[in-house]
Amino acid sequence: MRQEMVAHHYKKGSVSRRSAIRRALETHTDGSPVATMDFIPDELGRLSDGSMFVHRLEPTLHVYYNSATIQMAARNGLHTLVADGVHSFQPRQLKRKGQLYTVHGVCSNGVEVPLLYAISSKKTEQVYTTIFRHIREEFDNSVIPPTLRVVFPYATVQGCAFHLAQAWNRRRDHVGLPTFLSGMQKSFEVEAWWETIKGLVFLPRRLHREVRALRRPPVPVEHAAYGPCRRFLDYLEDTWYSGMFSDLWDKFEVHELRTTNLAEAYHNQLNTLMDGDHPTLSRLIEVLRDLDSEAESALITLQQNPSHTKHIRRKDLERRERISEEMRRFSSQYRGGVDNREIDDYCQNMSRFVSNTTI
Repeated sequence: MRQEMVAHHYKKGSVSRRSAIRRALETHTDGSPVATMDFIPDELGRLSDGSMFVHRLEPTLHVYYNSATIQMAARNGLHTLVADGVHSFQPRQLKRKGQLYTVHGVCSNGVEVPLLYAISSKKTEQVYTTIFRHIREEFDNSVIPPTLRVVFPYATVQGCAFHLAQAWNRRRDHVGLPTFLSGMQKSFEVEAWWETIKGLVFLPRRLHREVRALRRPPVPVEHAAYGPCRRFLDYLEDTWYSGMFSDLWDKFEVHELRTTNLAEAYHNQLNTLMDGDHPTLSRLIEVLRDLDSEAESALITLQQNPSHTKHIRRKDLERRERISEEMRRFSSQYRGGVDNREIDDYCQNMSRFVSNTTI
């Protein structure tokens, strides 16, 4: 009966979420204890069924989740975890030092739900290890498909293509390349070189050594653009080919989840649910509890209707299909052998799917 009621209240859009949260807030009286980083009252720390929502309570780290939601996601085809942090919604007590970090799960048919929320004043390896250990423990303690137990310890870690483009575009601007990509000093050689660089994200990694744009700048040493191009190539080598991010950014034959856009969309939803940045901790927990209830509703709907799919805007679906079709076409061509010119053409063609702006 409870699952039927929860599924019945599964809705799309921020308006229904905001209304549900407003009703929930009205149930709390002015005399309710206030949540802090050192103390959370039971009415916030536990869910309506009495189960725990607050699983870690330390002055610098809180971890919130519903064990039932994580286990239900595992039973409904959970195959990918997407995590991202935002610095606008950590409670006022942490001021601007902390972050709200959310781990989302992607299940069958692309249905995505938030699984775990963490508030932290630090962004260290130890903090992230602690956060993901909570999810791992839930997997270990649940009745889930054996394949997930096998795959999770050897998970493939992928970076976000959008954030990659942002990093490259900021470095492009920093070294002075925009002068030669538009305007009076525009160089067609530099433009073609930059488009080839941009498209590398969709090229099989084993072919990168064949890309001429990675070997040297496209202009002579005496050209004014030589220095900026050289500095950008050095940045690629030091940061993205031999640095800590070297194995995180290949997107060839990745047909879904190339970015953390689902997490960004979730952050936009939070904007509609909060009165402003840095809410009180009590308000933040109330919102996160409501979002967990909605996640549970989505998973119950998927469980009852296995054909239920995530809604994707038509233009986004068409863009995804165009990228996949181009990759499939090149993959077929690659099996028959490709030369340097064909590799360059493919990269320049795929560059149109990579953002050229910074935000």
